[in-house]
Amino acid sequence: MLRKNGRRHGEVYTKQNVVEYILDEVGFSPDKNLEKITLLEPASGSGAFALEIINRLYKSSKKYGFNFTDSLNRNIIFVEKDKESSVLLKSNINTALENLGFLNQNQNCVYNLDFLVENNFSKFDCIVGNPPYIRHENLDSEYKLFLKKSYQTFKYRADLYIPFYEKSLDLLNDNGKLSFICSNRWLYNQYGQLLREKVATEYHLVKLINIEKTSPFDEEVIGYPCLTTIAKYKGDKTLYFETNAKKVSLNTLSFTEVESPTSSSWQNMFLDYNINHSSLKSIIDQGFEIGIGIATGADKIFIKKESELNGIERSRVIPVIKSNSLKGESIVWDNSYLLNPYVNGNLCDLSKYPNLEEYFTENKEILKNRHIAKKNPDNWYKTIDKVKSNLLNRPKLLLPDLAGSKYLFIDNGNFYPHHNVYYITNHNSDRLKILASILMSGFIKDQLSKIGIRMNAGLPRFQSQTLKKLRVPDIDSLDTDVKNIFIKAYDNKDLSTINREVDKYCSQKCVVNKAE
Repeated sequence: MLRKNGRRHGEVYTKQNVVEYILDEVGFSPDKNLEKITLLEPASGSGAFALEIINRLYKSSKKYGFNFTDSLNRNIIFVEKDKESSVLLKSNINTALENLGFLNQNQNCVYNLDFLVENNFSKFDCIVGNPPYIRHENLDSEYKLFLKKSYQTFKYRADLYIPFYEKSLDLLNDNGKLSFICSNRWLYNQYGQLLREKVATEYHLVKLINIEKTSPFDEEVIGYPCLTTIAKYKGDKTLYFETNAKKVSLNTLSFTEVESPTSSSWQNMFLDYNINHSSLKSIIDQGFEIGIGIATGADKIFIKKESELNGIERSRVIPVIKSNSLKGESIVWDNSYLLNPYVNGNLCDLSKYPNLEEYFTENKEILKNRHIAKKNPDNWYKTIDKVKSNLLNRPKLLLPDLAGSKYLFIDNGNFYPHHNVYYITNHNSDRLKILASILMSGFIKDQLSKIGIRMNAGLPRFQSQTLKKLRVPDIDSLDTDVKNIFIKAYDNKDLSTINREVDKYCSQKCVVNKAE
């Protein structure tokens, strides 16, 4: 399938300055003797890296007096799965060789094959490139099964670049280096957990450059890019750089030296304080429950406004809250209702609710064609998620998927959350207010922006996996007067007081000091 610009999914070309930087990262420099250095590019496209690699190898051969073409064909491997791109790659390389005075050369360095399928590779000193950006849902189902069986890091809803990392790392020689420009999603997402652990325990994360707002490609893409340099030797320090600037000069970066990660948890690398400090605890460890609202599989049928209910039995209707109702200074409900097909956790007997039965029957064909219904045709009117009978009336802190709202709100039992709303529940409403205050603080918003998933506009997401990673002040350790300050500040929407108290807590507990 082609994109609008005529390129295939995953086909994004890298700017020349990034190519040069990455080759410098792995030590493939023309001022060095590259005669015996082996190099692999596992997804070469039409040759952004290949042409610079050839140019550098040629300059090195002139300086050190070795046979250029022998080294090219013996030590350099360019792999490209797509046939058309492979043909173009060979043509571009041939032109480059002719410009250097090498006519009618056999190109033993170019392979038109699937890097993730082919197993006949040796080890390499340098591995570089820009692995393909293909989302999980755009991969062929049989191919996904193959990847799951073949690659231990290809779990959950991993993008295609994840197994590219795994296989490439496995092909590094001792002391070899890999440098990729790729999406930064694996640094935070659940699907990157196994890859993070592999890098942390088997390799050394030498350098990480997080530049998701910049454009290192020759077209505008939503790629959230970062550059990672990983070596096959152990080390305890990582150079880290992050910026929100739209333009970055790679040659003038000011790095922070941080402790290299030792497990799949990399949050500390992105923060100015120790997230594992004993004074900070996870939300779940403090007795709160985290959940996400209901997914129906057919919102147009299951969610209706008051004027659209048309006599459907009131016992089958519950108010539902969406994220767009949580954007201002208070909850502004849009009068949406969820048609509830469940009674005490089980599908209801439609014959007992004739108006609901009539409505669902009118839409039966649509409901039957949903994936959830095809798995169990007798339950064709079920929603993807069950309606939890006790959730509606419970106090709950509501969190819109995108964390751009200034305030967070507690629903005292009036609404059922929609699937774009996360919620946190607790038996004590005052504890919910204290937690809400803390989650509105700059301290937590900064933490969320650095360890969570960000959309292209820069807004972090309140995803369940991120909420579980957050570390917040230990509520039970707070003095009673401090708890009351947080409760009052929540009621008054007093963000300045909230920030002052959170900052005071962090300062007193030395949270800002990584060396506890």
